[in-house]
Amino acid sequence: MYGFKFSMQSHNFGCCQMENKIRRKPRILCLHSFRTSGGILQKQISRWPANVTGELDLVFADAPFLAEGKSDVEGIYDPPYFEWFQSDKVQYNTPLVLPGIFNFF
Repeated sequence: MYGFKFSMQSHNFGCCQMENKIRRKPRILCLHSFRTSGGILQKQISRWPANVTGELDLVFADAPFLAEGKSDVEGIYDPPYFEWFQSDKVQYNTPLVLPGIFNFF
């Protein structure tokens, strides 16, 4: 999870200094799309180059509701499938405020 980043600076024709710094990978929350799952998104992202995924701490979450309808990925990926929102099960007591959100479709 943690690694060392070595920064080399040249001084006086080849004399080098090394600086050790503990470096944390950026943690990214990965939210799946409609009627899929965190596991499905993880499989999709596994196709990304290792030099990208290896630099990130990717966290995959499943939505809170089991899907109540047909998923577009049936026959491609196995269930269970999840939904982030079901209008008949959510009450609106306060407005939802988000500073930002990322979703990969």
